[in-house]
Amino acid sequence: MRFSQQDIDAARRLRELGLSWFPAPGHFVFDEAGVIEQPSPFQDGVYFILELKHFLRRTGCLDRLKSALFWLPTWHDARELLQSQGVADAEVADALQNAGSIESRGELLTLYRLIAIGLQRDPSSRDIKRREEVPT
Repeated sequence: MRFSQQDIDAARRLRELGLSWFPAPGHFVFDEAGVIEQPSPFQDGVYFILELKHFLRRTGCLDRLKSALFWLPTWHDARELLQSQGVADAEVADALQNAGSIESRGELLTLYRLIAIGLQRDPSSRDIKRREEVPT
């Protein structure tokens, strides 16, 4: 999985808009604070949570993990987020088409922008329920 700089910046913006995130295996994250000492196998700063305990050992606790790293939702994650915000599939398809996202290979960025619009429009959508549970 590769994220463009625009994707990373847009994901950071989602965090700034208050998107709630519950770290879980299967999530890609960006290490903004440089807490992960090993080089990334993907691209600079981008890591994949395979085992949450590994990341918690690096950060000490869940709150610090969430402040040091931010979530890079995949295409699938973004579609789930949009669905939980009540965004219709037709609206997503229209946005992708109108932005020329398929041709430019910028689908993920368009999905992030739609999520941001939903977060700005309805602050209650910040607490999107995720299927993953955070281990205690």
